Amino acid sequence: MKFFIDTADLDEIKQAESWGVLAGVTTNPSLYAKTGGKLADFEDHMVKICKLCEGLPVSAESQAKTTEGMIADGERLAALAPNIVVKLPICEESLPATHTLAKEGIRVNMTLVFSAPQALLAASAGARYISPFVGRFDDIAEDGISQLADVVAAVNNYDFGHDVEIIAASVRSANHVT
Repeated sequence: MKFFIDTADLDEIKQAESWGVLAGVTTNPSLYAKTGGKLADFEDHMVKICKLCEGLPVSAESQAKTTEGMIADGERLAALAPNIVVKLPICEESLPATHTLAKEGIRVNMTLVFSAPQALLAASAGARYISPFVGRFDDIAEDGISQLADVVAAVNNYDFGHDVEIIAASVRSANHVT
């Protein structure tokens, strides 16, 4: 198991990094906005996060809605720092974008995954990371951990020719602390 922090707050990242357990960061422009940041400064902020977490994967989300836009965003984001991972939502437009970016050697984190079939599509397209939204199932009285187990089992059944890691996303800590 690895621990990723989902934030754009530099102080939170520094604190988690100081514990010695941080395996990576995922973020997006919405989380950056919560820190008072503006979309125009998002890429500069990503560079700051990458420097704080040198050597750790840092997922930066594209805001594009088209395949071409996602590819362009992905190439631009990946050029910011060697530890950038491009975060794309699972959708029809992102699958060919993921495939293209992966062929270019750019790592992709496919997010907003809600099912094993979606996870298999993401991995088949070349996603290096897959982020199923565990907490969203819990929010609607479903068992998020059971859904996560289904995704992990499905992905582990196949050899995709590249490493695939599952990042449990949107986890509500109060729901899963024992």
